[in-house]
Amino acid sequence: MILIRSHKLVTRRRKRLLCLAAGLLLISSAGPALAQDEQETRDPDRLIPYIEYMVGASIVPNQTLSGKGATGAGLFGSARPDSPGYFFGGAVGAKFLRFFRSELQIGYRSTEIQGISVQGEPSGTNGDLGLLSIMANGYFEMEVARGFSPFVGFGIGWGMPSLDSENKPGPQQLSVDDTDSVFVFNAMVGGSYAISEVTDISLGYRYIQTEDISYKSTIGTTAQRLDFEYDAHEAYVGLRFNF
Repeated sequence: MILIRSHKLVTRRRKRLLCLAAGLLLISSAGPALAQDEQETRDPDRLIPYIEYMVGASIVPNQTLSGKGATGAGLFGSARPDSPGYFFGGAVGAKFLRFFRSELQIGYRSTEIQGISVQGEPSGTNGDLGLLSIMANGYFEMEVARGFSPFVGFGIGWGMPSLDSENKPGPQQLSVDDTDSVFVFNAMVGGSYAISEVTDISLGYRYIQTEDISYKSTIGTTAQRLDFEYDAHEAYVGLRFNF
């Protein structure tokens, strides 16, 4: 009986040792794989796709109106936005080579018009000035402290500006309700902070400008075409989700 029990005890110990050895072997073989996965996750040079949502304020300075062509010769005036307006947009992009990222961004900004006039007619008005933009942007972004990365960026793209406004009724009332298709560029500066492994929050400033815009308008009953300038200063906050 003693020999039988001793044999069973040795058998159980052997099984436990074999299980322990198998467990250690599994851990030792899984360790390098886990370390490799962790290293790949932390690799700063890998491609990191992201999406970003932005919202902010858009400040449009006074814009110049001038006549275009023979019918508009000599016309000169201005549009005075009631700043600040608003901006919102979204982007799809990717980080790459540690310090760079690029994106395709769509945005819309709008502000009310508080005055518009040419030739000195009454300027009290109502209406809206807007710009829809689709931009290809590139950024240089470098982490200077844990989680904090300042950035600078530049982009070019396409824009559809719109102006819907008229001044006080009268024999020389100015009325504009038109859109155009123009080249747009913007420049950005700001910083982002990683609030989690996959989420960044950013604060930024953008200057955006279009080429000259041409709008159809009427002054009294006469059709006119006006050249218009558009630029804006924007402050925005963004929420970026990395994949």
